Amino acid sequence: MPGNRKKTDHEITFFSRGGQGGITSCQLLAQMAFVEGFKDVMSIPQIGAERRGAAIRAFLIISDQEIRRVSAVTNPDIVMVFDESLLNLPPIINAIPRTKCKVLVNAEKLENDSRLSKDIELYTFPGTSIALGLDLLLEGSPLVNVPILGAFSKISGLVSMKSIKSVLKEKWGSRADKNIKAVELSYDQTKRVY
Repeated sequence: MPGNRKKTDHEITFFSRGGQGGITSCQLLAQMAFVEGFKDVMSIPQIGAERRGAAIRAFLIISDQEIRRVSAVTNPDIVMVFDESLLNLPPIINAIPRTKCKVLVNAEKLENDSRLSKDIELYTFPGTSIALGLDLLLEGSPLVNVPILGAFSKISGLVSMKSIKSVLKEKWGSRADKNIKAVELSYDQTKRVY
């Protein structure tokens, strides 16, 4: 069981584009939370008629207790943004809490962003560069769904690198090596902006 947790429910919102692996990342993180020792998780993808490249969202609730509700996350503790350009979409920027939230953005650099409140904790990680460098591609597009997990581990403390690696090895066997390297690189390269 992860140490020093005070809250029982941890709510995460994922914003990605179709084809970036946001739904897969949400499902993987749910598995990792179980491996970590959480009692219950709920992964809620919001899927419609979106096509590749369209904005999509998913929600994850991780809990030390049984989850007794089925609803979208409306006040997340952590928001994961797979593509910086998603911050230009009003429905997404308006869904990010103004206070007491950690926001993780796949971006090389993001400073003094007027779209986001200064009362949040803003983090960046170079997920696209990592995916390109390790040839983690789907039809030529970089997949940041696994690199973002290392960054999540670093900013949240909710799942350990050990749990992440365990789930990746179980899912992909010997093919997990590139993904594990991606997780390690993103963990090391995640930076707090403010």
